Amino acid sequence: MNHYIIFLFVFILERGICFENCKPNIAIIGGGIGGAASSHFLTELFKNNLNIDLYEAKTIGGRLATIQMDDNEFEAGGSIIHPENKYMQEFVKLLGLEHVPSNNQRAGIWNGEEFVFEESNWEIVSLAKLFYKYGIQPFSLNRYINSIVNSFAKIYNLQDAGKSFENITSFLTVMNAEFPKLLQISIKQYLLNLGYAEKLIDEIVKATSVVNYGQDTNIHSFVGSVSLAGAGFNLWSVKGGNKKVPEHLIYRNRNVNIVPSCVTKIVNVPIENGTNLYEVHYRNKDSTTVMKSTYDIVIVATPLIRDQEFPIIFEGFPNNDLHSIGKYHKTRVTFVQADLKPNYFGLIEGIDAILSCEPNKTIVSSVGKLSSVDGLMKHSRVWKIFSNTPLKEGIINEMFSNINAVKEIVWDAYPEYSTEIHEAKFKLHNALYHVNAIEWAASAMEMSAISGKNIAILAHENFSQKCNFKRTQQTQADVPENTPSIEL
Repeated sequence: MNHYIIFLFVFILERGICFENCKPNIAIIGGGIGGAASSHFLTELFKNNLNIDLYEAKTIGGRLATIQMDDNEFEAGGSIIHPENKYMQEFVKLLGLEHVPSNNQRAGIWNGEEFVFEESNWEIVSLAKLFYKYGIQPFSLNRYINSIVNSFAKIYNLQDAGKSFENITSFLTVMNAEFPKLLQISIKQYLLNLGYAEKLIDEIVKATSVVNYGQDTNIHSFVGSVSLAGAGFNLWSVKGGNKKVPEHLIYRNRNVNIVPSCVTKIVNVPIENGTNLYEVHYRNKDSTTVMKSTYDIVIVATPLIRDQEFPIIFEGFPNNDLHSIGKYHKTRVTFVQADLKPNYFGLIEGIDAILSCEPNKTIVSSVGKLSSVDGLMKHSRVWKIFSNTPLKEGIINEMFSNINAVKEIVWDAYPEYSTEIHEAKFKLHNALYHVNAIEWAASAMEMSAISGKNIAILAHENFSQKCNFKRTQQTQADVPENTPSIEL
């Protein structure tokens, strides 16, 4: 009997070694915060037992980018981070980066004819002015938004427990059963139903949706609430630029191989027993030569829209059109190194930030004075202007004097939000996932990080099940038919 026990021990040992070599080859398409977070959380879950090829057609960091003016760098993409953003806080600590608190800027809300609200240099005076104009409702609204933030924060414990979601509805429902309903009603109608005054909505709420998402209060209520949360206190950014987070998460990960190429096609390749692999076709953006590599898991961390800059073709899937039915909002960011002309806005003296509540009249969505990303340059002459259409030279000359430089960046920045039901999926196929699906709920750095962790959990769970299935089959195939039973 002893030789049977030895045989079984060796058999189990060999199988155990084989199991540990169940190592996935993973492709991540996109090197923004979503792709970077996915690579980080996958590496944690697979305990470094994985290979990742990360495809980036342009620059690591994606929509987190900076622009240089007069030997200083300024945020060009995502600029502010909420104090309750757990993953961004953890990334900064893990990577040895530093916080830069947002400046206390004096802001005003402009409708193109007058300032409907203008802050004071004294906070107590600003609060008094707010109460005088709108009553207690701004403070009530702030409490309500904080309750939404607290409900949403449940996602962190759920993800720590290994909970994952295949679509937006299940993702939102688990935090609050009311959240999916917020996707089906505009923020204006929702707040009206709650009893908030139209004046408050058309001025303060609209100003936040215009500056954060370039859109009116017809956006759905969930993203509208995220926009209002982004107008809170104690906001911050990363010293050196928010792009430092995806850069460091990717470059410091020894399991990640960066492929500076654009992906042109993803092909589903069935193999056996209902399983499959994926062929990723790619080329250097300056070349016509197409190459391909095969993967167990593919994670798309870019928007899947029909007019995207680097379109991806899907082939061999039950539904080869995996693109979103929606589109992304094109916004323009104009940087001007100059002096503001207060009289253009009907002001006697200067102001730090101007938020529009009537972008069709004002042309611009917002005008704000910038500090450099290192946090040292508090009083720059660089202004950041958001607009939905190009700013003509004449308008810039009317707004500013002593102009030294003008630069423009055009972004497909975030989705065009509406109240049409859009069931975005994180899982597109067996082991094909989409990080940016979360943007149809709301687009923000922390949302992308949360989606990256969700997909890492999903991918790890699905691949582990696939490996266990293969192990079972292999074990059954390797056990000799006449192996005697062991008596104890």
